Amino acid sequence: MFSIDNLTSVLQPEQMDSFRFRGKSLVGTLPRVFGGQVLGQALHAATATVGNDRHAHSVHAHFLRIGDIHQDINYQVDVVRDGGSFSTRSIVAEQAGKAIFHATLSFHIAESGLSHQMAMPDDIPRPDELENEADRRQRLGMPTPRFPMMALLPKATLDVRQRFPLEGVDVVHREPFQGFWFKFGEAFFGNPENQALSDSRVTHQALLAFVSDMGLLSTGIRPHTVSMSRDKIQAASLDHSIWLHAPARVDQWLYYHTDSPLAGGGRDFCRGSIFTESGILVASTAQEALIRIRNEGPDVLLS
Repeated sequence: MFSIDNLTSVLQPEQMDSFRFRGKSLVGTLPRVFGGQVLGQALHAATATVGNDRHAHSVHAHFLRIGDIHQDINYQVDVVRDGGSFSTRSIVAEQAGKAIFHATLSFHIAESGLSHQMAMPDDIPRPDELENEADRRQRLGMPTPRFPMMALLPKATLDVRQRFPLEGVDVVHREPFQGFWFKFGEAFFGNPENQALSDSRVTHQALLAFVSDMGLLSTGIRPHTVSMSRDKIQAASLDHSIWLHAPARVDQWLYYHTDSPLAGGGRDFCRGSIFTESGILVASTAQEALIRIRNEGPDVLLS
């Protein structure tokens, strides 16, 4: 189990010099580095190289190799451009001299402009109308999910409440969309000792990026009568994009709605929208993943 102190600490890699950073990994029952962790660390590292008046508004990443949780992750940030209102950074994460991750991040000075947004999906139950995911799985005696990060984060760290939870091991056809409310521990952010983190925009962005890699890939499995927990499925996030539209606090309820317009050719395309409880769209995501049905060999899940 990881506390929010563990998580926020891990998501802030150590700065070795102006453009080099070194990160550790969450070590538990996870077989390999979780993609959301690398996204959060990369966002922290790149943000440290731009002015305080510039905030990340987009992250476009590729997962290149499996990450080893027992090795440090070395991040190299390159300055692509510093303009009058935008800055662009490229970042590569390496282990044992090989790239495991690459991303391009764009930063923008806040300004006003035309504004509109699509509405939040209809008929979404409020968080207090849904059961905490850890409590639900315990009540039903369900095994640890194939996406174990949710099981490794106690509800005091991350409270997750699913809109369309799977009620057992039986596999049935479902529409290719799902959603969940999430919120990180209020007690942590409300503690005066953590005031710097509580007010840090990049801390909230990094934690949001961490959650953004949860549930996207599995959305494309829902229409098919296969189970991530029972069948031999090789699944891996290939790329991942996040657009950060507005400041958001992760110690307040956020709703993550995901859908999968298409799966085919061994790949699964999914996208997501993250809303505040009042319906403000604060972030959008998109991801393409490898999805293969294997007749032999061990299950493989990269992120």
